[in-house]
Amino acid sequence: MGVLYTPTFDKGIGENSELRIMYKPKKKFGQHFLNDLDIASKIIENADLHEGDNVWEIGPGMGVLTDILTEKKVNLSIFEIDNDLIPLLNKKYTGKCQLFHSDILKVDWKKQISGQKIKIVTNLPYQISSPFLYKLVENSNNIDKVILMLQKEVAKRLCANPGTKDYGVLTIKTGFYFRTEYLFDVTADKFSPQPKVNSAVIRIVPRIDVPQVDNTEMFWKIVEMSFVSRRKTLRNNLKSLDLKNCSIDLGRRAETLSEGEFVELYKQIS
Repeated sequence: MGVLYTPTFDKGIGENSELRIMYKPKKKFGQHFLNDLDIASKIIENADLHEGDNVWEIGPGMGVLTDILTEKKVNLSIFEIDNDLIPLLNKKYTGKCQLFHSDILKVDWKKQISGQKIKIVTNLPYQISSPFLYKLVENSNNIDKVILMLQKEVAKRLCANPGTKDYGVLTIKTGFYFRTEYLFDVTADKFSPQPKVNSAVIRIVPRIDVPQVDNTEMFWKIVEMSFVSRRKTLRNNLKSLDLKNCSIDLGRRAETLSEGEFVELYKQIS
């Protein structure tokens, strides 16, 4: 069944300013539309927006976040993949922001960013979380701040500490370039349709103290190999490498090593 939405256009115009549509959210796009204005306001408050900021929103859906963003006098770009939502978004936001009918994972970010700093404020579709995060890593020099709502399980992985079950390659790869902060939970009832899992909002800010490694490809190879089997020790996971000069205890598991210890492990192996 479809869900009846009544997206409001300009405030104060009256009932004729509303467009009532029957829209069936698409599973292939992971569409779960935020329906709580308090949560939307809280997300945007954490973005610390200022007039003239360059802001991206990915997957605006019915525009709950977008409605507030367009009031902030920022340079807003919204990216929507769904053909059926484009006419609605065009009608609501023409003249208020730039609308791109695009898959954000296929967008040429460097060309789109054009050397500027951007803030990203978005309720991210669950199934693109990991590739989207790697896009952030690839373009970290042009990121100012990201306020991201995503699946709670992924949010916990991004903000995990060493020695916990959530700590892994994604934690280290994101944390290498960004500081991540877990802000607040969002329960499933705040969405239409309701997802089967809860969500969380996190803040991601670029680091000014990114660790220095000479060969990033080798560094990430070592990190990824270390986590190939979480239950195995470093000695077992890295046995194809020359480990004779390692001072780090190779009887440990990868999940117990801090970022600094992984950098030291890389230096000793390489």
